[in-house]
Amino acid sequence: MSFVRCGSALLLGILAGMARPTTACAATIRDDEPDSAYVALGNDPAFASVGILVNSWGYTGCGILIAPDWVLTAAHLFLTASSVTFTIGGTAYTSTQLFTDPGWDGKSSDGSDIGLVHLSSSLTAIPPPPLFTGSSLLGQTGTFVGYGFTSTGLTGWGSLDGQKRGFQDVVDVNNQNFGNTSSVFGATFDNPTNGNALTLEGCVAPGDSGGGVFVTDGSQYYLAGVISFVASTNGNANSTYGNFSGFDSVSAATPWIIATIPEPSTLTMAAALGLALFWAEKCRRVEKKS
Repeated sequence: MSFVRCGSALLLGILAGMARPTTACAATIRDDEPDSAYVALGNDPAFASVGILVNSWGYTGCGILIAPDWVLTAAHLFLTASSVTFTIGGTAYTSTQLFTDPGWDGKSSDGSDIGLVHLSSSLTAIPPPPLFTGSSLLGQTGTFVGYGFTSTGLTGWGSLDGQKRGFQDVVDVNNQNFGNTSSVFGATFDNPTNGNALTLEGCVAPGDSGGGVFVTDGSQYYLAGVISFVASTNGNANSTYGNFSGFDSVSAATPWIIATIPEPSTLTMAAALGLALFWAEKCRRVEKKS
């Protein structure tokens, strides 16, 4: 299986306005559904915590605000970077520190492609999402949210318009497919002609790295994953039909996240984590009954 990371290096305003992607991933969509529906989903207030992250040498991806001055993202966006800028709600915020998961080695897809950004100032107007702390993701419908390159499943990613998009896909790929690790999951971009695709099915593509994967309990969305890569079994990971959207589990990274984020930010996360732990316990009880 071939993998392509989901960030992008952009040369904006030069080279005749062309953009140059490097290792990366933003959403490709169904060829028979309107793009406006994907843009509307991405801009749902439930996903207001997802913003654009650009590192010190122009590598571009996404991040999720999980506390007033902390952003969760993909660790590979930090490669050779000394700082990042996080833009959300039309305002750019600079970093003071960058942290990577202790297991991250700079290349592998083992579930440790997780990073944290400490911001120089706090954002109080945008509520952070509660974190999903359960382990039962297979079979759930995930909502993937990010910025970046787009097109359809027929052609693969091709253009960049800076729009925030969301798509939905069933989590149907587990650790056995992605390096035998329990903290990496994926979702197959089904062709609508086979009858299995969701209405707003899609796939990650350049620019989505560090974006969020959300699952629901009733009307509440929980942050369950951080977008990391696109994968393919045919050696061409270009976000076409049949490719896989790969993400790392937030649940697996939660102990490190809590240990890294100090007070008072941890207090701000407490209510969200409490709801997430309630949901995790609910899942465990259902599993025991079944």
